[in-house]
Amino acid sequence: MPSPGESRAALQLLTGEAVGTAQEILARTRGPAELRRLALLESGVELIAYYSEGSAVLAADFYEEERETAGVRTPFVPELVVTDRVVAQRRGIAWAAEPLFGEDQDAALALAVSRLAEVVQPEVARPYRDTVTINRQRDPASVGWRRITNGGCRFCRMLADRGAIYREATVRFAAHPNCHCTAQPVFDVNDTGETASVIQYKASRRSRTPAQRAELRAYLDEFYGPDPH
Repeated sequence: MPSPGESRAALQLLTGEAVGTAQEILARTRGPAELRRLALLESGVELIAYYSEGSAVLAADFYEEERETAGVRTPFVPELVVTDRVVAQRRGIAWAAEPLFGEDQDAALALAVSRLAEVVQPEVARPYRDTVTINRQRDPASVGWRRITNGGCRFCRMLADRGAIYREATVRFAAHPNCHCTAQPVFDVNDTGETASVIQYKASRRSRTPAQRAELRAYLDEFYGPDPH
């Protein structure tokens, strides 16, 4: 059975393949910028849907294996969670294609390729995380989920610190472009981590006030070093 780290690495390979395929499609487009954008919109959403299914399957398999490893006896069948995000995906792909309308086509293509990765990677990673976190809410044997990271940025390290367990059903999985973190379900028998702290819950919010953003930056600077960017 794959470890949480190995499952995270498998998701990273999957999202990398999705990004590479999308970028190849973009590179093969020809003609006026409007036609290239249209072609990318038509193929990009289908590509994301294809890889999103694989992402959710990977998570569901991991969820079942984690239950088995934890020795949970009660029956439970995890569902694949792939939410309808076509509108958001089309908006993101259109944004990625904007540079194609520029005059310097070499620079335009390079920027469009970079933007496309920022759209495709998180969209394909989302079903994995959603499948774990939403099934954890449905599963009476689960007490929460923890974040699995390979180190990464200071923000992700802070969210995963102390093996923090997110027990509140309403908490979101905070992620940034090119974030390769995943979620691991936690069950009573392997509940060995600390409950996520107030700052970890605050940092997981979708939106924060200027004061909250300043508080988070100060906390990260003090305990995780200055922002390298």
